[in-house]
Amino acid sequence: MDLKKITFFLISASLFFIVLLIGWFFVFKNPTGTNINTSRVAVIKEIRNLQRFETASFTIEKIIDAGTSGNVFQQFLFGDKILLIAHGQVIAGFDLSQISEKDIEVKNKSIRLTLPKAQILVATLDNTQTRVYDRTRGILNPGDINLESKTREAAQNSIKEAACQGDILKQASDNARKQLTAFLSALGFTQISIDIPESSC
Repeated sequence: MDLKKITFFLISASLFFIVLLIGWFFVFKNPTGTNINTSRVAVIKEIRNLQRFETASFTIEKIIDAGTSGNVFQQFLFGDKILLIAHGQVIAGFDLSQISEKDIEVKNKSIRLTLPKAQILVATLDNTQTRVYDRTRGILNPGDINLESKTREAAQNSIKEAACQGDILKQASDNARKQLTAFLSALGFTQISIDIPESSC
């Protein structure tokens, strides 16, 4: 291969590399070429992908006293009482799979979103930290084998009720509004309105 052919080859390779580099820059690096899909269908898809949207969590510890009632003599003979220290967690949020087209209004870079009501998603005891503190039986009572399980069920309901009294659903709604505003801003919207119906446990 003579010098002219070598020179031509190097020049061609250099031009090809420059064209390739310019093309790569405009495809991947040019911010003005970025298109954000803000159609209603696209937004619904993005929101539904969040699925179960957990926005508030309460950790609660309660002492539950359950069992038979009666005077001291009755308890001494036939009583069966349990004292349970219950530790649990309540999580509230939204089921975003319920979102439909009628819940979203899109106009250019403005969006109005209506969420379903906030709800309790999880109310459960932590069995590693929930324990029986005391159990007493009367001398004539063999004991209710289901008393502990019944007390744990009552404890779970009590923990859920405590979270509701602590306005967990309001906190879930407030947090959802903040988080979804940030999420929709990231999608390219500049005017965002989020409606959340009031809810109760």
